[in-house]
Parts: sequence; C-alpha cells; structure tokens
Amino acid sequence: MKLQLDFQAKGVMVTHGATELGRRIAAAFHELGARVALHDSSAAEVDAALRELGGSSRLKAAPGDLSNTADIRQIVDQAIADLGRLDVVVCLGTKASLRVIERIDADYFAQVLGENTKQAFFLTQACVPALRSTRGSVVHVASTVGLVGGPKGAVGYATASGAMMQMIRMMALELSSDGIRVNAVCPASAEARDPAAAAIYAEYFSKRSPLGRVAMPDEIAAAVLYLATPMSGYTTGATLVVDGGITSGHYVG
Repeated sequence: MKLQLDFQAKGVMVTHGATELGRRIAAAFHELGARVALHDSSAAEVDAALRELGGSSRLKAAPGDLSNTADIRQIVDQAIADLGRLDVVVCLGTKASLRVIERIDADYFAQVLGENTKQAFFLTQACVPALRSTRGSVVHVASTVGLVGGPKGAVGYATASGAMMQMIRMMALELSSDGIRVNAVCPASAEARDPAAAAIYAEYFSKRSPLGRVAMPDEIAAAVLYLATPMSGYTTGATLVVDGGITSGHYVG
C-alpha cells in the first residue's frame, strides 16, 4: 500500500488556528502541500500566526466570530474563495476551562456548549456543499474528558466533548451518502483558558497516563492528518483517542 501524505492542491480550513495546537495542525498540512485557511476570532492573532508560520502564499487568513451563526457562512465562503476548493475542515474545540458545579450558571453553560458543539455544528453545516464536491472530510478535535471525565471543575467541558463525539457519529451517518467522512480526535492535552487550568489538566492527565505525560501538539496533528488522508478512507464516525493509555484502564502512578 502506498502511503498517501500528499495534500498538493488541496484546500484545508483550521478553526481556532491561532492556538498552539491550531498552528501546528495548519503547519502540518502546509508542509504537505496544502493551501490552508487559518481561522480565529481575532484578525490580529490570525495575522500573527500566519507570520509565525512563514507567511507563505498558501496560507490564508479566515478570521471571524463563529459564535454568530450569521457570520459563519461569510467566513466559510471567504475561506473557500481564497483556497479555491475545500477538502478538509479541522474543527478545534476551544480551550478548556474549569468551574465547579456550584458556580456554573446558565451563561457559562451556554458559552461552553456553544463554543464547542454549536460552533462546530454550524461551521460543518456551512462547509457541506463544498465538501460534497470534493468528497472531503471533517475532523473535530474534542477531549479525552468527554470519554472518562477530568479534574474537578471540568463538568462543563466534559459535557461538551461528550456531545461532540455523538454529534460526529450522527453527522457521519447522514453525510456518508455524499462521500463526506466525519471523525473525531480526542487527545489528553493541557490547553486551557488560563495557565492555572492548563497546569491542573497537565497534572491530572500525566498522573493517569501510563506514558506519564500529556499529548504533544505534533502527536495530535499526526492523528488529525491520518483521519484526513485516503489512508483512513474506510473510517468515519470514529473517535481516535490520543491519550497515552488513559482510557485503557485506571492508572495512577
């Protein structure tokens, strides 16, 4: 079997691409020849990320507010216009936060669910016509906490991640007739809204992983690449877990 890691002339959109993980995923596709549209809510942060990635003509800015469903179509249409086509969409969940049950109010709950499930759903919906023409694929990045839970205060993010995985299964079923594959990557990573939360996630996952650490951005990017290539052509509705063995069983070193 010939390994197919060639994205020459392919169009890829990465959401929340100004994050460390988003930049690494975008760089991985770009290094393999793709034209990549980098999204984030801040145009300044997107521009900074593009400069950090080398400012190639194959790297395009696609800033905008995904929380506003009315703006999503415009963001997607501009990205497709700049790319020329759309073959892969990578939807990153936003950085995790921590808030204990007693402190969760309706606004926070709506924010956490909206930033993850709502944004991912409506972005994917907007991309379907373009993906149908290329028989493309969607990769959602959720979290291991949606499978086995997480540290105290992770209930909101865990709920959103669990919902994301069921969402991709249903999307995969409905879009399979269009030749569109939809999958998820669930890493045990330590990206969070603030350094204190990131440290808590890092300690929690490292203690529970037989490998003794969290997933690195390159390792997560590699999983995303696999699900976007023809090598995974018979894989849809699946969750690829990148967790150092956490979900294999209870382990505290």
